[in-house]
Amino acid sequence: MNKYWILRQEIYRSLHRWPSMMAFVTLGCLLGWVISYIWPSYYRSTSLLYIGLNPYRTYSDTAFLALEKPHYANIDNYLYWQMYQLETVIFLDDFIQETLDDLRQSDVYWNSIEASQLRDMLDAEWRTAGEWSLVAMHPDSERAKQAVQIWTKVVKKRVQEAIQAARNTFMIDQELQAAAVELLQSRLQEQELLFTKSALREWSIAATKLPKDQPLDPAERWHVFYLATLPAQFHPIWQIVLENQPPANSTPNTYLDWIAQIIPIIDSELSTFQKQIGSLEQEYSRLEELYSPEADRSLGLSPNLEVEKVKDLPPKMIRATSVLILIGGIAGLLIWILTQWVIITNREENQ
Repeated sequence: MNKYWILRQEIYRSLHRWPSMMAFVTLGCLLGWVISYIWPSYYRSTSLLYIGLNPYRTYSDTAFLALEKPHYANIDNYLYWQMYQLETVIFLDDFIQETLDDLRQSDVYWNSIEASQLRDMLDAEWRTAGEWSLVAMHPDSERAKQAVQIWTKVVKKRVQEAIQAARNTFMIDQELQAAAVELLQSRLQEQELLFTKSALREWSIAATKLPKDQPLDPAERWHVFYLATLPAQFHPIWQIVLENQPPANSTPNTYLDWIAQIIPIIDSELSTFQKQIGSLEQEYSRLEELYSPEADRSLGLSPNLEVEKVKDLPPKMIRATSVLILIGGIAGLLIWILTQWVIITNREENQ
């Protein structure tokens, strides 16, 4: 018996038996093709959605919470961010549970299906904005059709509600910013009036010690004018006060009489500003209360999105034919190699 054999020679000899190799591979492919008709198949049902997005208002979305990948640097990144955001939203537990609840109302079969099982049946296919395919896969064509149609209905309704909430959130946010600016300005004006009132009173007390028969020196005079006119607005009352400024040779008592006319005007404006501030604070609180629920309902989606259903496609039976044929061919090749190994071993043992 020859205990030694050369691998190169055996490979060369075996490859010259290629018709047998092709026969094994062909037989394996045929067997895989036959098994594909025995192997459990499933149906794929598809609904088409139109997803529109206005990219020219990208940076107005930065104030909104993103569920996934919130940072973007350009329009392409922004577009992908919004599409990925939308894909994340439509698989949220609330969407899946509402879909399952609607399915259970239409068919008792779905009573035995859990939300996690339904999620595994569903898929979304997209490349960019435009046409999206919502897909449901199930061994029964009618169940696949039910799942995708009801899921599409829930997605369209809930996403449109979220987009409307995002638009409401944007408008409320604009009003909040305007109210905040107005409130800040009112508070600053109130502080300015309080400062002027306090400064004028302090000067009035100090003026009682000045010589009563001598006019104020220019520096002191301009200081009084500065304090008195600091809160002056274009208002008829202030115009009259400014027109009645004491002349340059006036004594301290004249300035005290003039200041006595200004204090009631400041008190009146303070009362007005305090009422205005109170009203603005109430309005700001009201807008804050409106903002939070609308922001939550928006799900972080852009107010620039549009969602419309296009059509439903008929269910298609999906078989793993090509995969099983490939597996069968590979299996046939491996069996042929194993057969050649057995032949070589037996021949060497018989020599």
